[in-house]
Amino acid sequence: MQLTFLGTGAGNHKGTDRQPSGAFVEGVLLDCGAGTTGRLQDAALFDRVDGIVISHLHADHIAGLFDFLMHTVIAQRRRPLTILSPPGLSPILAAMNSVHALVVDPSTLYPLTIVEDRLPRGRIGGWEARGVPLDHTVYNLGYHLARDGTSVFYTGDTRAPSAAAELRADFLIHESTFAYRYSDRAHEFGHSTATQAGEAAVAMHARRLFLTHLCSLPDTDVEVRREVHAAFADSEVAEDRHRYEL
Repeated sequence: MQLTFLGTGAGNHKGTDRQPSGAFVEGVLLDCGAGTTGRLQDAALFDRVDGIVISHLHADHIAGLFDFLMHTVIAQRRRPLTILSPPGLSPILAAMNSVHALVVDPSTLYPLTIVEDRLPRGRIGGWEARGVPLDHTVYNLGYHLARDGTSVFYTGDTRAPSAAAELRADFLIHESTFAYRYSDRAHEFGHSTATQAGEAAVAMHARRLFLTHLCSLPDTDVEVRREVHAAFADSEVAEDRHRYEL
């Protein structure tokens, strides 16, 4: 099983080395920030997306969704697509369709199921997916994915400590916007530090931790890598376009 990171930068990241949020694990697209569609196509994964889970409606997590849906139209997709999301996505998609921004409504071409709820659940490919509310500045869902005895948890954005610590997951994909010296700023803006992500991995009895959603403050990558390894040994600071075997 492979986990591919498409975008590992926070919304304030500057430059092209880390684009906005997006990751792919065996049929499931985890958020869809700007640029996600191109990176899916570069990695030969675009046609393998069975469903998308949206953590929250901040632009750096959904701006690429409209491009993705337009390209399903261009590619003449016919197989079903499921989207899990917190409330608020449907009016945005309806507005896009009303001005023909997606060329045509994708749901007229293939079965498009949008499960929009404060606690969404659904089956995506072989995964049982469910949303878990986490603490952010807006309503935000983490997602627990389970299949064949293996589980993955993805946080989207979250202020620590979060409900994730009460769950169990083999693999944890946790945001780490700031290094420890910016912990006050992390709390203010609803984010986590690398140390807090490591502590969450310990609490969840995770086998492996992947950090994503890094900001562009100087030395963040270096400090985050050092801090998370001190808190949780089997951890990776994810990089855009990298694939990891689970």
